[in-house]
Amino acid sequence: MDNPVIYGFQALAILELVIQALVVVLAVVGAVQAAMTREDAFYVIDRKKTNWILALAGSAAGIVLLVPLNVQFIWIIGAVVVGVYWQDVRPSIREVLGNAQ
Repeated sequence: MDNPVIYGFQALAILELVIQALVVVLAVVGAVQAAMTREDAFYVIDRKKTNWILALAGSAAGIVLLVPLNVQFIWIIGAVVVGVYWQDVRPSIREVLGNAQ
């Protein structure tokens, strides 16, 4: 007889992997978008373009390289960086670029 608790933990592990993969995809897409955005848009919102590209790319690389080595908390840090970019920085940039056109 199989223990249902084991299935629950396996489902939780799969869910965590899916979330980590989603954070990596959002980090890579965010880094590409930041790289393609004009430098002056970041200047207007008082941010540095290079910092955000490095933070997003570093988050993706950290998750891909360190999570398999059992450094589990690193994906949470990456998720916070990605969340700040998508919820604060990117909407500000879109607003600036929308007003400039």
